[in-house]
Amino acid sequence: MDKLKDSLRIITEALNSYRAEEMFISFNGGKDCTVLLDLIHNSNLKDAKQIKCIYVRPLNPFSEIEEFVERCRQHYGITISTVDGGIKAALELICGKDPQLKACIMGSRRSDPYCERLASFQETDPGWPRLMRINPLLDWTCEDIWSYIREHNVPYCALYDRGYTSIGDRTNTIPNPHLMVEADSGEVTYLPAYTLQDADKYERAGRL
Repeated sequence: MDKLKDSLRIITEALNSYRAEEMFISFNGGKDCTVLLDLIHNSNLKDAKQIKCIYVRPLNPFSEIEEFVERCRQHYGITISTVDGGIKAALELICGKDPQLKACIMGSRRSDPYCERLASFQETDPGWPRLMRINPLLDWTCEDIWSYIREHNVPYCALYDRGYTSIGDRTNTIPNPHLMVEADSGEVTYLPAYTLQDADKYERAGRL
């Protein structure tokens, strides 16, 4: 698809602008950055596999996310470093530990909060650690993400099969009510995330 070609073009441009050791992938175990990780590691682009991957772990992570991060380590045969805390504090810690870092590759999409006006290459806002944010998936829809995952057999977190569609941590995330199914017995179950209709409208309905 054209969006896939555009994403690979952006990753290629990033590798032409920065050395692999000057970049890192911001990873949280969610579906978008999982697609990003898969794209980079299956792209055959020169030096792409040398880009660091850093898991920014929230205060109250789901055990399923923790298990999935470990699964990604094994599946892709990579080192995934872990940094705890909010994203700003985590970035400060990451950049403090490795001053050569100049760019962060993210799985942001335009339907994410505050991302509708992001560019493919955009520096962090004033007051944040100075980094170039690289956003190869900006124009992908939720349906695009799931199509890629299912067509390429990409591993994903088990929570998505239980009705979670946008995953934060245990304090702010519940299964998406639009995927709830109630049986005649009163038992409530949830359909998988990839079955959600109007996904870009309702994707975050399970975020508190």
